[in-house]
Amino acid sequence: MMLHHQLSLLNNYSTQINCKKNYIKVELNLNDSISNADIYLENLKDYPVKDCQAIKEGNRRSFQFNLKDFHQCGLTKSKNLWTGLTTYSHRIVLDYLNNTQEFVYLNCTYKSLPKKHHIIKRDLLPEGFVEDEDFELTDTLVQQAPEPEVLMQIKQNNEIVTGNLTIVSGTPLLMEIKLNEESAKIYGLKANFLEVGNTLELNETILFNGCTVDPYLFDNFNLTENEYLLAKFRAFKFPDSSYVQFRANVQICLNKCQPTQCSNGQTAYGRRRRRELRRQAYEISLNTLLQVKDRTDNDDNKAIHEELQKHLKDLRVKNLFLKH
Repeated sequence: MMLHHQLSLLNNYSTQINCKKNYIKVELNLNDSISNADIYLENLKDYPVKDCQAIKEGNRRSFQFNLKDFHQCGLTKSKNLWTGLTTYSHRIVLDYLNNTQEFVYLNCTYKSLPKKHHIIKRDLLPEGFVEDEDFELTDTLVQQAPEPEVLMQIKQNNEIVTGNLTIVSGTPLLMEIKLNEESAKIYGLKANFLEVGNTLELNETILFNGCTVDPYLFDNFNLTENEYLLAKFRAFKFPDSSYVQFRANVQICLNKCQPTQCSNGQTAYGRRRRRELRRQAYEISLNTLLQVKDRTDNDDNKAIHEELQKHLKDLRVKNLFLKH
């Protein structure tokens, strides 16, 4: 077990982060003066999933994350392909009654254990396949270059949309994936896969090997002049949940990643090619959440709703072929 301890800059709380093989536990011990603070995971305020809410015990608040399902509560997973180190990260928000905020930064780093045997040759595995990994804890970070910081966000009319806001289905939106300024000088990026889910059991692939599965719902990612990935899409939801979670698998390359040619003739920044393997530096799994409501109060909105549902049904059928 590896423990991290943090103290609040304002001496309002102390934190203990327990990095274990199968889960991460965060404990915050609050002073009486801030015991009424609203504490939640970044972008998940009022999120109804119980496992992602703070557990209250007197002046103590705690979170526990299952690493087998790290996406559930929005953790980011970053694997350094040079060192084999894998880092899980998140931010916890403390909202105080005086309208100020503090953040607790969660980082747990693990080292992959070498495989004892290989029955199947790597060449027989599909491109983009990621094996389950065994981890050992490590305090040593080998830095051959600065570790990239990747941000995934949704925008409407150039304004960032968070999981706390509700968007009407059919609304034109943009998804943006970008590196921070320092990382962008060294690395390039591309999106390999993108899954959409209802945060329950349903997950469908909407970007496969870098190319869109349904361009009506979600377009291909393109590289902008500012060196970040941008894709247009329409807000949509599954029938049994108002939340839609987007889970992306992003490759980080030295300098720039090479684009791929999709079957519809478009060039997209996705899908790795075998000759690029040496250029790959990191593999990032990150996600974002969107809250969507349907509107069927007039004929136009009904038509949009019906068209979206038709494409979602088609997406499920297409996924049956992708998975076989």
